[in-house]
Amino acid sequence: MGKKTQSDPEVSAEDAELFQAAVAKVRRLDHEPRATSPQLKLKKTTLQADQRVPEGICREEGELFHRSNLSPGVLKDLRRGHPRPCATIDLHGRTVNEATKSLRDFLQANADFDRQCLLVITGKGSHSPDSHSPVRLAALNLLQTLSAVQAYCWARPEDGGTGAFYVLTQKLRA
Repeated sequence: MGKKTQSDPEVSAEDAELFQAAVAKVRRLDHEPRATSPQLKLKKTTLQADQRVPEGICREEGELFHRSNLSPGVLKDLRRGHPRPCATIDLHGRTVNEATKSLRDFLQANADFDRQCLLVITGKGSHSPDSHSPVRLAALNLLQTLSAVQAYCWARPEDGGTGAFYVLTQKLRA
């Protein structure tokens, strides 16, 4: 185990024994890659020019993204929750692979219309290791790579706050 810091609570021998008994049968899942820290993940997955996706601007540690040609007024409206989301997907309780597939299918089904706002609920990751959500990171990285996505930002508190995102899409097909 690592070094104890001043903020670490003292653990009695009895509590330590109970904990060891409770986790004795726990085994590591090897079917999915382990998550990395949010900062490393965002830096590693920046868009490459050869992907032919319009250039985007990522700010606020990845929590705000928009294409460089999006007008400031449209982005300002999106941050205020306008237009209202016309469809919602909740990715809570899914693995990274399940969430990515579901989000891709959701966007495909809902990006056949003119510009619109979608609500993507990822959760904050407060119950995940290191207090970040691998599903959230995967969802935000996927959104940046899809040309139909014009912008995303945190949702207003009434729509999920920092555990959800407004996603502005444009028509995929002519």
